[in-house]
Amino acid sequence: MVPRQGAIAIFVKTPGYSPLKTRLAESIGQFQAEQFHQHSAKAVEAVVRVVSEQGPVAPFWAVAEEAARSDPLWKQFPAISQGTGDLGSRLSHVNQTLSAKYDYVIFLGADAPQLSVKFLEKAVEHLSEITDRPRFVIGSASDGGFYLFGSQICLTREAWLNVPYSDSNTVEKLREQIQDRGEILELPVLTDVDTVHELETIQRQVDVVDSLLPEQLEVFEWIQKLDIQYP
Repeated sequence: MVPRQGAIAIFVKTPGYSPLKTRLAESIGQFQAEQFHQHSAKAVEAVVRVVSEQGPVAPFWAVAEEAARSDPLWKQFPAISQGTGDLGSRLSHVNQTLSAKYDYVIFLGADAPQLSVKFLEKAVEHLSEITDRPRFVIGSASDGGFYLFGSQICLTREAWLNVPYSDSNTVEKLREQIQDRGEILELPVLTDVDTVHELETIQRQVDVVDSLLPEQLEVFEWIQKLDIQYP
């Protein structure tokens, strides 16, 4: 039996095209915040590359700015547009774009550089199987959001818009949109970085990762060089 063909979309913004990591920048400055975003995106890219080389899943950058799709930062994978509007609208756009060609789609944030290869492998394995009911994967973030979401079906635009983003109950509301529609695999909770305090948190979460890729190690070495005095 031929396994399902999947796609992984890493959501990114591009320095110089739009503001990014504004809350982190309040503590460490805009330049350093942009550097973190680039280092973290590179780490997530490395994890995705390892997993995509093992099975039938295609990696993509989902770029916030249409004009930045050809930026050298995103040359490693094909770059698609997030579309316009709020996050719900952009998630819906990417979902529709990739679901037209692939059997399942995994959405990844670029700000959890400690993401384990094993976590992503579990998501791909779960979604690759052909079953009677649709399957989903959720990787909850410690702030109430999510760092990973995967689905074998294309959610409606309305479902995406029903979720309040950047909220303490974001993942809870997302779960409500799918809980009666199929089987959900829950991955371990991770922290994605929005503020300086979360830089300290993700360093502790390295303990849940069996082994780090070189690109992931670079992120944590970079954080240590900042010499941040945490409150």
